[in-house]
Amino acid sequence: MRRILDLRIIHWGWKTVYVIVVAWLLPVPGPIAGALGFDPLIMTVVNAIWLIAAVYYGSRIFRGRGEAVTPPRPRWQMTARAKLSRRLGYLFFALTLVNLLSVVLVTTGVVLESTSLAVAIVGALECGALAFLYLNSAIRLRRRREAPTEPTFKPRRLSVG
Repeated sequence: MRRILDLRIIHWGWKTVYVIVVAWLLPVPGPIAGALGFDPLIMTVVNAIWLIAAVYYGSRIFRGRGEAVTPPRPRWQMTARAKLSRRLGYLFFALTLVNLLSVVLVTTGVVLESTSLAVAIVGALECGALAFLYLNSAIRLRRRREAPTEPTFKPRRLSVG
């Protein structure tokens, strides 16, 4: 078990593979719960817990450019830089607002059960939790003085001709 916790992913390609496989292709607990006859709300909650756990574990094992590889990150730190944490926090906050809008539309009867009220509420809670984690990380990283060095990668300009 200790070896799994000591895993570190540095290259962006392997980070992408992790996100695709673990967060999108591997959330098998939800369909298994559905096959066993559980309520769709339970399936939704299980999938939400799986996704939050996958994102949080990813934040433990991913390393940014210039970040020390060996020592573990503090529990509150989700990314290597405040700017990335802030942008991801804003993204999840926007998704929280979209889910809350769908809750309002379902409860007022504008949308007729195309989406379940419970699914929209769980989605809002899930995205809200992720938004909190990333925005908290952005605030605390900005306060911290020992930030890793900025990336030196400069993309080449595309030219026609």
